[in-house]
Amino acid sequence: MNTLAKVIGTCIVSICSLTPSLQPTVYASSISEQITMAKQGLIEFRVGSIKSTVVSGARVIVINHDGKVITTGITNSSGIWTAAVPLYKVQWNENFSTKGIVTAIALANGYNEQVVFVVPITEHTIQPIVMQPVMPNARNQPYASLGLIYHQELQQFVSRYAQQVGLQRQSPIPSDFGYAPWGPSQKLGAEKK
Repeated sequence: MNTLAKVIGTCIVSICSLTPSLQPTVYASSISEQITMAKQGLIEFRVGSIKSTVVSGARVIVINHDGKVITTGITNSSGIWTAAVPLYKVQWNENFSTKGIVTAIALANGYNEQVVFVVPITEHTIQPIVMQPVMPNARNQPYASLGLIYHQELQQFVSRYAQQVGLQRQSPIPSDFGYAPWGPSQKLGAEKK
């Protein structure tokens, strides 16, 4: 009976998400609660440059994992623009605060384009973007960087797959208490992949 209820519930959620007029109205007491209920995360883009901590009027384009533009906006006078983006849970991220990734493109007058790959989606991500100014008589081109993923989540991510492959850890690092990086060697009896 529980399985049937889950299947019916999943079907109803799918139909409601495809038909905006069928989506239920939800009342929440806080912004955080609204985000959680709506299954959306916030990404606060803070756009600056090597010459200034603030680039106002920059356009930020947010692209999902399927290559589709999901939202776009302009930074305010503080160089900040906040995007609401859908969270999604897959097997690799179910135990992490990161619930998906997007790509962002920042464009501003007087600056080269900046692409930020692997921007994590959480309930409230803060993602800095550093723009490079256009330089006369120099090579001007789009620049690329990676999103800001916290080191604890990177450690968990690497550990998940290192354990699946059956790898061994390296010797502990004397100055870093309790941490030993993973090495390339597999444990005896681990299945070769």
